[in-house]
Amino acid sequence: MSELDSFIVEGHQKVIDHYRRLLDTASSEAERGRFAQRIAQEDEALKLFVSRRTRKAA
Repeated sequence: MSELDSFIVEGHQKVIDHYRRLLDTASSEAERGRFAQRIAQEDEALKLFVSRRTRKAA
C-alpha cells in the first residue's frame, strides 16, 4: 500500500474511532442511531477503498 493509501485508511479509522467515542456518550437513542449509522457508512467506505486498492495491486 502506498503512503497515500495508508494516509486514507488511517483517516477512515480516525473517523470511525471518533464516532465510536460519540456513540459511547450519546444522550439519546436518536443520537446513538445516527452515530451507529455513520460508523457503518464509514466502515463500508473503508472496506470498499481497501478492496479496490487490493484489486488494483494484484
